[in-house]
Amino acid sequence: MLFDCPTPAIVMNAAAYSISGVNQKLYSRLKTSLQLNLRRQIFLAVCDDLELRSYLVAQLQTALRSPRFVSLNLNLSDPNPMAQVAQWLSQHGNSPDTSHSPGFQILGIEHLTRQPAPVQKRFLTHLQAIEYYLPGIDGTIVLWLPRPWLRSLQQSAPAFWDWHTALFEFEGDPAPLRNISQARLSSDRTLDSAIAPLPMLPADHYTDHSSLSQPPPAPVLPLYCPEPFTESLLEAAPIEESIWDMLTYDLAQLDAGDPPRNEATPKIPLTLREQNSKLKTSFTSTSRLTQQILAALTQEPALAEHQTALRTLQQIDQLLEQRAAPKTIAAAYRELGRLYQNQLEQGNPSPETLEVAIAVHEKALEWLQDDTLQWVDGANDLGNLYWMQSHNAGADAGATKLQQQLSSLQKAIHIYTLALDKTTPQANPHTYTMIQNNLGSAYGDLAHYQDPANNLLKSVEAYESALHSTLRYCDPQENTARNAATQNNLGTACWNLAQHQQPIARLNQAIAAYHAALQYYSPNSEPMHYAMIQNNLGTAYWNLAQHLKPNPNLNLAHSIVSPTRLLQLAIAAYHTALNYRTLDTVPTSFAATQNNLGTAYWNLANLKTTAQNDRKQQLQQAIKAYEAAIAAVEALSAQTEHRPALTFDVFATYNNLGLSYYQLASDRHHSLTPPQRQTLLEASLTQHLQALQGWEPRSDFYQTTLDYITQTTRAFHSEFGIQGQTLALSKIPANLLPEVMRKL
Repeated sequence: MLFDCPTPAIVMNAAAYSISGVNQKLYSRLKTSLQLNLRRQIFLAVCDDLELRSYLVAQLQTALRSPRFVSLNLNLSDPNPMAQVAQWLSQHGNSPDTSHSPGFQILGIEHLTRQPAPVQKRFLTHLQAIEYYLPGIDGTIVLWLPRPWLRSLQQSAPAFWDWHTALFEFEGDPAPLRNISQARLSSDRTLDSAIAPLPMLPADHYTDHSSLSQPPPAPVLPLYCPEPFTESLLEAAPIEESIWDMLTYDLAQLDAGDPPRNEATPKIPLTLREQNSKLKTSFTSTSRLTQQILAALTQEPALAEHQTALRTLQQIDQLLEQRAAPKTIAAAYRELGRLYQNQLEQGNPSPETLEVAIAVHEKALEWLQDDTLQWVDGANDLGNLYWMQSHNAGADAGATKLQQQLSSLQKAIHIYTLALDKTTPQANPHTYTMIQNNLGSAYGDLAHYQDPANNLLKSVEAYESALHSTLRYCDPQENTARNAATQNNLGTACWNLAQHQQPIARLNQAIAAYHAALQYYSPNSEPMHYAMIQNNLGTAYWNLAQHLKPNPNLNLAHSIVSPTRLLQLAIAAYHTALNYRTLDTVPTSFAATQNNLGTAYWNLANLKTTAQNDRKQQLQQAIKAYEAAIAAVEALSAQTEHRPALTFDVFATYNNLGLSYYQLASDRHHSLTPPQRQTLLEASLTQHLQALQGWEPRSDFYQTTLDYITQTTRAFHSEFGIQGQTLALSKIPANLLPEVMRKL
């Protein structure tokens, strides 16, 4: 059976949806390649961001137009895309309005993740037989794949891989992984690409940096949050054929029970609202779940899943009346849960849909009490849904909403813990490891609400348990991506815990975890993951350097445990990350790492053990890095009306850059001409004034920056007398002059 989808499942306003420059370039290349309409071309398009993927699919469909370009959903019952294309051609042939064979894009491959292993194997086997199908296909084919399936294709269908013409790897626009409602249910979501803000530098630049007034930067958020619904956890119990027929009831039969019509009277199709009204009036069950779905249908009348769910509940009611076996009823509820999981995978789940999905999974667990293995799997899925609910803040972020988020997070932790009580790493190592990972992420989130030290400690313990289970009971090579993610998550949890207790021990533990994570990634095959962990490693080295005192013995200043050596290691890690985090590929990540690099150089320049000649060079490197970060942000800002979403405070970067210029200008160990010194002081003043625009007047950052402006103005007076001070004051906005004059 063919599944045509000329219009993608997600319809977005193209004018309101923008994609990054690199993705736009890739899309243009893909579209141009398809427009050439060369014979027997096979393109692979990789995109883990389902919303972005749907947007690109819709753009291609609009640009190339049917019947010249056809979208087909993969038939999951027999996943053979080549046969589907051949069948479409046999039924339609070449359209009369086009002189060449149409092109095709195959969608829905990501849904194979939740199919049984034999179905997945059939898909790869069909691709492997490409030489059998290719002679009958003259046009082009685009396969839209998530990244894990690309790796599977390379390994398990080498013949197909050898035939492919080009690979287009799209990236989801960098966004904090904590805004991951849609990523939560995709199989291998891309990572958050930049670290959190670095603090402003201390006012007294001659002190060592254990006196930082603000907490140091957090590494990137965990690469993997609680596990998505995976194939092993979503294999429902065998369902009797009659139940399956009921659960796949065709919505086209909605009005099948209507009285016979006069053949002479034309049948007027029901509108969507009329169909919904008909469902509500004809469905008489008063169960809580039914009422929830009816309420959700009121909020989302166009969501077909709600309509199908009501019909499914009618069948479940019949099963209850017939006293069907608990396992059969549980399977029906689990199939209903899978219906909503498909919708949640599309991203941005509504509160109503999440509520219904949670209620369905809770019902399934009620009927799975005697089946421990399936109960554990279902509990993990339910915990994932509660976790998603805790992140689904919506527009209201008030106290009530925060309490609801906290409650959902606590429920997720509770259900994960119950699931762990019913399994062991020996009996089910894969599931046990996955739930421990989920629990570690949930405890890490809970630390943002309450008792941070204790909850972060529990997060660390959960990740350690996951790693212990993997190393002892699993093949380490079986799932290297998950192992790397767990090591990265452990490193991040240890980093956060170091901000509350045992900083040196926990930071050393974080460094060890990041090094372990690097063992799983090749910079050639996974450059962005590799760069992210290098960035995290640099931040951990930087942070550890703040907790160690410089050794006054210059011969020992560069030892492995000295701040000097740690900052050098941080700088090396940031440079390695920047080999892959480039301005063209991931500009926001590039800017964040450049900001971190600048601060590491600044810290190194201001250590008491740093030689004067080295100090000047390191300040110049700090200036170079800060300017690169600011230039990237300004370039991104020029492309949109608003400043791009960043994971660091660019106004702190302006301030740090100004302080670096000031230090170069005030350094008496290097001879500078008066014009050179004046240029540096003017640059310092300009950057501090720029920083001042980003903060509220009464904030600590604002007042600190104002002190820097006053300090620079005094330096103008010291160097150039009253004329120099007049020059500085002429550059300060009039509204600031009274306050600066008082400080002077």
